[in-house]
Amino acid sequence: MDFSQFVAGGRRAIAEGAVLERVRRDPDLGLDPHILNGGFVYDAKARGRLSDIHADYMGLAREARLPILAFTDTWRCSQHAIDASRFKGRAVNQDNARFLNELRASLGEGSPIFIGGLVGPSGDAYKPEDGLDRPSAYDFHRPQIRALASAGIDFLHLATAPNVEEALGVADAMAETDLPYVISFVIRRTGVVLDGTPVVQAMDRIDADTARPPVGFSINCVHARVLETTLEAVATTRPEIGRRILAFQANTADAEVEELDNSDVLVTEPAEDFADRVARLGSRFGLRVLGGCCGTEGKHIEALASKLASKETLA
Repeated sequence: MDFSQFVAGGRRAIAEGAVLERVRRDPDLGLDPHILNGGFVYDAKARGRLSDIHADYMGLAREARLPILAFTDTWRCSQHAIDASRFKGRAVNQDNARFLNELRASLGEGSPIFIGGLVGPSGDAYKPEDGLDRPSAYDFHRPQIRALASAGIDFLHLATAPNVEEALGVADAMAETDLPYVISFVIRRTGVVLDGTPVVQAMDRIDADTARPPVGFSINCVHARVLETTLEAVATTRPEIGRRILAFQANTADAEVEELDNSDVLVTEPAEDFADRVARLGSRFGLRVLGGCCGTEGKHIEALASKLASKETLA
């Protein structure tokens, strides 16, 4: 089963929990100022820590007999960022994809593990004014997208997009590849992308105005209550919109993005509370792929996978 077949088939799945936020707060590891954890694959200790985190998420999904979406550690690995870093000249995106492919292979047969080539915004994910216009975004992101698409991944994924124009430029570049792709937004509890565009309107525009639309959309880096409020507001006029949102990766802090941006304090919540809230939201609005973002770790994904596995059995 490839990723497009998975999307068409309607099966539930897990997405990974936090990776970057976990290694960011590890005192034994140091992030590169330009590509963050994208260079960890070149350091034995840091690579081992990445392997432990990804393998734990993959293993939890396998135990629950659920597919899982895993993501390369390339959120900040644009060609511009690589060229500004000490890793200039290295195939950072391809090497990260190879790392996850090797890790997947080491786990043997079992429930599908889909590897997404992760792309992040050009600027601060919480500051839409840092975003690029559509043509500039296409030029900026295209080299990274082409690098990831050449490296044996299953799909492409733009995460934490705060600006619809930049998301359109990324979609243009992803549509040029032969891979399925997903666009994920950060939203406010008023139901708008951070640039003020209603998220339903943002999805409609990308669907209508790209050469090849995404296979689905995603929301990430917000609390479940934020997405719940948004979907409740549009449920009467657009009841089908939940089916267009393929995935939701929730964080554990019910706060506005300005409160979370570069916060020294990581707000978390008990794993069972997180899993109950996210699973209930998924069931209510037909969200098929559920996972975690900031504040989550293995215990959160384990609790969520357990709930989804029981629903999968009953489906």
